[in-house]
Amino acid sequence: MKETPDKSLHIVTFAVPYPANYGGAIDAWNRIVALSKLGVQIKLHCFLYRDFRSHPVIREYVREVHYYPRVVWPALFAKGQPYIVTSRKCKPLLKRLQADNDPVLFDGIQATGFHAQLPGRVRLLRAHNIEHEYYGQLAEEGSGVKSLVYKREALCLQEYEIALAKSFDAVFAISPHDHQWFQRKGATSILMPPYHGHHHIDIKPGQGDYILYQGDLSIEINQAALLDLLARLPKEINVPIVVAGRSGNKAFEAILAEKDNIQRKADVSDNEMMEWVRNAQMTIIHSLHLAGMKLKLFTALYHGRYILASENCKTNTPLDRSIQYYAPGELSALVLRYIHRAFTTADIQERTEVLQAHPDDMEMAKEIVRYL
Repeated sequence: MKETPDKSLHIVTFAVPYPANYGGAIDAWNRIVALSKLGVQIKLHCFLYRDFRSHPVIREYVREVHYYPRVVWPALFAKGQPYIVTSRKCKPLLKRLQADNDPVLFDGIQATGFHAQLPGRVRLLRAHNIEHEYYGQLAEEGSGVKSLVYKREALCLQEYEIALAKSFDAVFAISPHDHQWFQRKGATSILMPPYHGHHHIDIKPGQGDYILYQGDLSIEINQAALLDLLARLPKEINVPIVVAGRSGNKAFEAILAEKDNIQRKADVSDNEMMEWVRNAQMTIIHSLHLAGMKLKLFTALYHGRYILASENCKTNTPLDRSIQYYAPGELSALVLRYIHRAFTTADIQERTEVLQAHPDDMEMAKEIVRYL
């Protein structure tokens, strides 16, 4: 039964949240679905760029949906302002937000460009990352002009995020690290893990016959992480490495095609990805940087056998009991330890107990409704 039929809410997302085929969209979309099930009347505002397009499914969960283009010029070099914010400032969006007094949930710091033009309103932020930290890591890993652009963006974002932290009625931080950062900056911060959309634990006992890496390989830092992972895997294992997820550029895909023992599964559907997770012996989540909380962890937790993850993927929650973490030099030995070990019914029971103690999407949506 819908519980809040009188509640209306603007949600400004950083991109079109459907299809939910990468971390930020998974979190945003499942939050929209949960709020809709609670009866919240959602007026959704989202941005079209690159592969992000309007989608008819969205209308099934919202009262209104509006699409806007990102503004490249002059936002790209707006003095002292983050490009990811200024490129999402357009007059039709502001006009619609100012047409009533309903609360506004900014989904990502990228979407907050008009927060100052909405005085007296309930303003909420879903923080997906500490964005200046993320862009700082991109700058370190990049080179040339690209590194300089990321460095400028990181500096702008640092000033912007610190200035804004206290201006929201609530900040819903995705990880303990982010939650603590916002608290230190004086924000009313609430720890709210990712909305992941998984409702049933469905794990196969026994053994799989391949290792799975799942990731969006259109992003350069994920490409670098995968290549680093492949270099660290033990040479003596004789099982395939399945690499599933969004396709990268031609040059990167050519590199993968030349590697022995790699089975590339590009741009698979949600159902196909689920089957790859369920049938794998282990899922490895390998990251070169600390950022937010990895959404792919939840697919593996609810549907996969063994989960190995690099230390900077730690959730710092009880979920970590179900994940085998490694420092870079420890990966090879850990793979050899679990590659032929059956996943038992006792292992499934232990995983179930951990997940049952974790808040689900509807519980977290009710926390947002408290502020409406």
